[in-house]
Amino acid sequence: MRQTVLFAGIVCLLLSSGCLGLVSNEEIQTKLVVDVDQSTQLIETSYEQGEMISSSTATFTFDFSQTDSDVSVHTYGIDVDDGRTFAIDASEQQTISLDFERHGMYIVTAYAIDSRDIRVQELHTLVVEQVITWAEENTGNPESMFFEANPGNDGPHPSYFVLNSTVSNPAPFFEVNGQDVDLEWAVLNIDGQCLGHREIIENGDSFTWNTMHFAPVEMHEIELTIREGQDSLDVNQRLEIRYMA
Repeated sequence: MRQTVLFAGIVCLLLSSGCLGLVSNEEIQTKLVVDVDQSTQLIETSYEQGEMISSSTATFTFDFSQTDSDVSVHTYGIDVDDGRTFAIDASEQQTISLDFERHGMYIVTAYAIDSRDIRVQELHTLVVEQVITWAEENTGNPESMFFEANPGNDGPHPSYFVLNSTVSNPAPFFEVNGQDVDLEWAVLNIDGQCLGHREIIENGDSFTWNTMHFAPVEMHEIELTIREGQDSLDVNQRLEIRYMA
């Protein structure tokens, strides 16, 4: 009888020890906290006389410093859906900066790996939009403006683009040989012309064509053609590539 009681006690002790060990393991946690300075940024690209003169970069900073763990964390990292990966030593650095040179809606996985090799992660959506400005002065043959509507990843295409195109027909200083100009705009894509407008701009006057196009894909060309008149024109265009998150 005493042996039976002793054996039951040993079994109970072993089961209790196993249960206590399981509870202890469940209490060890790594809580990932990632702060991203912004969720949407803008790339600005400028052209003058048909040449690109500047283009900015969108930079996002991921801050892991508020991450909390019952054990040590040895790695912080991010995986970007454009194929890039970055990892840092958590004991030396707590921030990662991520640059984008192309517009798009990007999914970024931020993660931490603790000393038990357990990985915790969370997803972030970053939106990179683009504004392109174009300026030509004193031209009798405006150059075409090209832009790529495909994003820098395999994510969704832009929701739309907005074009504001202003063409001025300045009067000559001495009002000699000033002419009205018959000007035609055409926005072309892989399927041909998708948008267009035609306007007679009187000598000394200007005109702004505002238009919008939804769900653009592939390469686009903005073409300006002088149909009649030989005056020199000033062209100022602003194109905005936008995403709706």
